[in-house]
Amino acid sequence: MTSARSVLLLCAALAACAGGPPAPKPWAETATRELHLSLASFEAQGRRVNITRSAAAAPGQPVVVYLPGLGQGSEAGQRWAAAWAQAGYTVLGLQPLEADAAAWRSELARTGEFRELGLLHYGDALRAERLDVLRRLLPALRAAQPALDWSHAALAGYETGAQTALDARADAGWQAVVAISPPAMQAPAGGAATLLVTSDTDQDPLGLLRRPAERRQAFDGLTPGNGWLLNLGAVSHAALAGTLAPEGWHAQDQHRGQAGGMGGGRGRGGMEGGGPQGPAGGGARGPRSGSATEAAQSDLGEALHASTAFLDARLRGQPLDLPQLLKR
Repeated sequence: MTSARSVLLLCAALAACAGGPPAPKPWAETATRELHLSLASFEAQGRRVNITRSAAAAPGQPVVVYLPGLGQGSEAGQRWAAAWAQAGYTVLGLQPLEADAAAWRSELARTGEFRELGLLHYGDALRAERLDVLRRLLPALRAAQPALDWSHAALAGYETGAQTALDARADAGWQAVVAISPPAMQAPAGGAATLLVTSDTDQDPLGLLRRPAERRQAFDGLTPGNGWLLNLGAVSHAALAGTLAPEGWHAQDQHRGQAGGMGGGRGRGGMEGGGPQGPAGGGARGPRSGSATEAAQSDLGEALHASTAFLDARLRGQPLDLPQLLKR
């Protein structure tokens, strides 16, 4: 279990590790030495699965399976994983499709065709493939981690991961779903209790959405009494990824706009600060999200606390009394 105080301490520690000069500490050092987490990984059907849990975790913890977004690997979303792990959950992070992980190295990204890239990765073909892969991976995850409490399991995701989490909400085995910055989409009306997380500045630099409010479309179609919405204030799309900026981006951010940096201005797809490897900050970032390190240290305290309380309510039967959550 965790308290509001421990969540605030977590946010402070994560913000400190991603702050200004000197460069941020390696995530593994911060996680193990300051946040008292245990990090590990294993292979499942050729895919790397990252494990984040409390160093003092008891056997049989409830599970959160986390699916990252475009251009991200299984290690992404550290801030979400850390908060949930400190609350007593074992978090398994995995990227179902190599095509999603390599999105910013694709030809579409190299030529600046970001809208076309978005249409491809959120489109029907990859959407169906991603869901199919997740369903085929689940038995392997259960077999690899049999000591976990799979009878109390949640599915969470960001961007394309949120799309897949919403698509899978009616599948057996999930007691809760957390969808962070999903696209405008329809989801099964029935299924696991669902929390949708977005913000007033959750822009879409791929150009598929006209305004952030369109990300709430799935919430509006959920069965009444089984959906909750957390709409944050000025938290950028990149910050919602919960991913710390990799080493090297920090130094590049100090020289944005100069030759050799991540670059200022906009590419053909309208992205600010984009580059051959895609937008910095752990995912596509909105036009006002700032630098990679700024996005990484944005205040996610409210979202971390609310999502943890939601998991506690659905997986542990605790009361959910948060006035900032809109109930469907």
